[in-house]
Amino acid sequence: MRKVDLRMNEQAKYDIIKKLVDTNGNKKNAAIKLNCSMRTVNRLIIKYKEEGKQGFIHKNRGR
Repeated sequence: MRKVDLRMNEQAKYDIIKKLVDTNGNKKNAAIKLNCSMRTVNRLIIKYKEEGKQGFIHKNRGR
């Protein structure tokens, strides 16, 4: 498996979503911390479950 290096904002999103999924936490509080909507939090949870840490890398990186 390849080592994944996240930038600061990507790492912050990853940490919050990981903690949310692991502890079955409150999505509304996570949305407030991330300054985004509940829908975005749900999308990030799906991305985390499907791709893991790799899913938080911005898709335009390296272009």
